[in-house]
Amino acid sequence: MFQRRFRIQRSAAQRLQSAYDELASDLPHDFPAPVLEETRSAIEDLADPFSTGRDGLDTPKQDYTHIPFVTIDPPGARDLDQAMHLSQDSAETGTFTVMYAIADVGRFIEPGGQLDQETRTRGQTIYLPDRKIPLHPKELSEDAASLLPEQTRSAYVFTAHVADDGKLTDYTLERAVVRSRTQLDYATVQHQWEQGQDLHPSIALLPRVGEALLADARARGAIDLAIPDQEVTDTFTLQYRPRGGIEDFNAQISLLAGRIAAELQIKAGAGVLRTLNYPDEETVEKFHAIVRTLGFEPRDTYQETLRSIDHLGDDPRALAVHYASPMLFRGAGYTLVGTDPDPVQAAVGAPYAHATAPLRRLVDRFVLPIAEAAAHNAPTPSDDGLEDIISIMKSTGSVASRIDKEAIETTEAVLLSDRVGDEFTGVVVGHKKRDDSPVLNVHVPDPAVVVDVKGEAPVGQEVRIRLESVQDNTPVFTIADHDL
Repeated sequence: MFQRRFRIQRSAAQRLQSAYDELASDLPHDFPAPVLEETRSAIEDLADPFSTGRDGLDTPKQDYTHIPFVTIDPPGARDLDQAMHLSQDSAETGTFTVMYAIADVGRFIEPGGQLDQETRTRGQTIYLPDRKIPLHPKELSEDAASLLPEQTRSAYVFTAHVADDGKLTDYTLERAVVRSRTQLDYATVQHQWEQGQDLHPSIALLPRVGEALLADARARGAIDLAIPDQEVTDTFTLQYRPRGGIEDFNAQISLLAGRIAAELQIKAGAGVLRTLNYPDEETVEKFHAIVRTLGFEPRDTYQETLRSIDHLGDDPRALAVHYASPMLFRGAGYTLVGTDPDPVQAAVGAPYAHATAPLRRLVDRFVLPIAEAAAHNAPTPSDDGLEDIISIMKSTGSVASRIDKEAIETTEAVLLSDRVGDEFTGVVVGHKKRDDSPVLNVHVPDPAVVVDVKGEAPVGQEVRIRLESVQDNTPVFTIADHDL
């Protein structure tokens, strides 16, 4: 359902590139010469992955180069934050060992140095359809610190023991030296799994472990908002990105590491957590009222309700339910350990921390050493300045969200500009008022857009809409026909 693409002419591609240039005009681009000089010096000095880094951390490192770690990422990616190796402890115990290596970018960064200051300015890697604005210089994020295949790298390694019901039974977090064996990609692994082919031995257990972790997540009350991701491809097409099982299973491994990092920081009494409040009763009731309006019977909890409705089927009402679901989760943010008596990430169903993407997200670099020290009952590294890190993540996160939203909207407008007068089929997924006039949110699978439409129709109804014009980069639609 969500794999159709909307292709464009060369002229439109040129207009889009100009539009993306404008969106990126206020973002940092080239790294200043002193930053690059400091980065290259650190890379040269720290060629030995066992050496003490510029961050001053001298924790002994395990030699895990004999473990055949592998990475799973989008095709062509070079900023590889994570690598994994899965094994079964024994058939008798029914437990699994999950080893998850995270790139140790912090060893290349001197606190207060030029690179440190630059990363604080950027906060995180920001993505546009045709480029990215990286957190670190490519020499670091796509080479020296990246877990590229057949390269020996310093890393933080989570080792988690997971029961066959998905319960976490034991874990460690160590600094180590690792060597990934190969770089896999989601699409290929997904195809192999769907076809019943053997997966790489290092991740052969991923479906079993992933399913077990998902079952445990559901038992904790965790929920995944299953709204299809709208994205612009590298060939300037709009599509709804299908999420396969392998990607979901891989996400569970990352969430597992984030839960461990949170637990260790709480033990240390220091660090940064990623939080999201549970919805209040009034919000749940509003959501369940929408569910009833669309003809479904709510379950005892909103989690059970969402899981009971198949948004990937042929019923347009189900898709409307899932588009309404973000109302349940508002106010995601970061908080210092100790400032919230119940620091739970509602979508995870447990305390949680960002710890698995330090090449692309600033906060992870500070979470990892605090968690690792707590794992060994060692003194906590200085947590001075963590409030500043939270402020940086909040501000740069807002920028990243705005850029993503505007990139999608700009792409929709340019791609639709040559189709004025055309009619499309879509599903009403929401409604609002604009200048006291009714406006619908309509999900269109082909082309892959979500648009505002002047008119009235109930949520969940399939409608025909007509593109009347594109004004000030905004498509103007009206209802063409309610009776399909």
